[in-house]
Amino acid sequence: MKTGIIYLVGMPGCGKSYFGKKLATELDCALIDLDKVIEEKEGMEIAEIFSSKGEDYFRKIENEVLKETTNECEFQIISTGGGTPCFHDGIDYMNQHGITVFLETERELLIERIARKSHRPLMQGDTEARVDKLLKTRLPIYKKAQISIAHREVDLLLNDIKNLS
Repeated sequence: MKTGIIYLVGMPGCGKSYFGKKLATELDCALIDLDKVIEEKEGMEIAEIFSSKGEDYFRKIENEVLKETTNECEFQIISTGGGTPCFHDGIDYMNQHGITVFLETERELLIERIARKSHRPLMQGDTEARVDKLLKTRLPIYKKAQISIAHREVDLLLNDIKNLS
């Protein structure tokens, strides 16, 4: 695979950043963390953007950065934020411009991982209730991804990607 964009989508805490690093190393390409690009552009952390400017503003900026990042390079991996596919027809846009990979993760593991981190603005409060609510609304959108994987084996994913071509 020499050209194309691979978008990693899934719930907060599913391992998009971790798996993206492994995949980028294997493919010898850039890994773009969409949330980090947004933080650099806005000059503040995601949680600060949510608290000072609101979720609607964040989702608008997130969509703009997704499109800018997609247009900047022919071959890269983009680790999206958990909500990126779910707003402004994000999953449809990504499906049109690259290969989308949904990183499936068990509910209990998501709760465990999220409970350890306090920087996720949509996960404040009752973590279990927040995860359940987001899973209910986001799973149907994540399932529109071209590939869904529960494993974290780069070789298996690359085989799935080749089969799409």
